[in-house]
Amino acid sequence: MSEIDFALNQPKETDQLELVGVVLWNKANKVGSFEKLSLPERYFVYLDIFESELNNGGLFHFLYNTSGKYFQDVHDAFFAVKAIENGFIYKKLISLFKDENLPLDIFKRREILDVLNKKKLKQIEDLELEFLACT
Repeated sequence: MSEIDFALNQPKETDQLELVGVVLWNKANKVGSFEKLSLPERYFVYLDIFESELNNGGLFHFLYNTSGKYFQDVHDAFFAVKAIENGFIYKKLISLFKDENLPLDIFKRREILDVLNKKKLKQIEDLELEFLACT
């Protein structure tokens, strides 16, 4: 039985997800980077990164930290795994930045995020609550 099969045979869905994550992160370490994984494997990792940031600081934290460089990849991952409700909430997040076009470079991205007005920060907080209600 492969490690993935073992993970998927766990009775609890949360245990399955956690173990699949462990398997993929271990594989990523072996190959040198998760960016060298297959696209479906990277989708899982993008969503794992997003969820971790969401639960440990929120959406602003996700965007502000190095994880923010995967801003577009997370969008693609939601729709690839057919997490449609989350994908549409995420589209709302993207639409908040249609004028700024968030850069991959962390310093340039932080320049934009550091000057967000209160209204936009509130909108980000509201979307965070929508995400948390979905999970």
